[in-house]
Amino acid sequence: MTTSTDQNQHIEKLRGLIQDIGCGMLTSVDEDGSLHSRPMDKTSEIESDGTLWFFTNASTHKVFEIEHRQQVNVSFTSSDKQRYVSISGIAELVRDRNKMQELWKPKLKAWFPQGLDESDLALLKIKINRADYWDSQLKFQQQTINL
Repeated sequence: MTTSTDQNQHIEKLRGLIQDIGCGMLTSVDEDGSLHSRPMDKTSEIESDGTLWFFTNASTHKVFEIEHRQQVNVSFTSSDKQRYVSISGIAELVRDRNKMQELWKPKLKAWFPQGLDESDLALLKIKINRADYWDSQLKFQQQTINL
């Protein structure tokens, strides 16, 4: 059983592992059961409840996939530091304007030229339930965190 203190420590550990990695590979499940991955710019740090956020267009195929199968994986790699993190969780589409304003960063205009005025703009909310990581400082021993 994970206590609140344990969960806070796990989230802090995950934050530290991915804090200097800006982009993750989001993998979702297509309708035929195949896996589909694409790069996603990390919008924020992991929140205290174990949530990770990404901006997206709501009409993309990944959103279609997530609406049918919410289980996703996000992997982060820092090859120069030999650190690898695989996060599993449940994804959902969120259209909360206040949350978008809170999380918006000017660099996102590269993907969303109209900024927060993009008509199709939404957020992917990923509630983390497990993370596996390998870190060169740990001699590549696999570690698992359950939230």
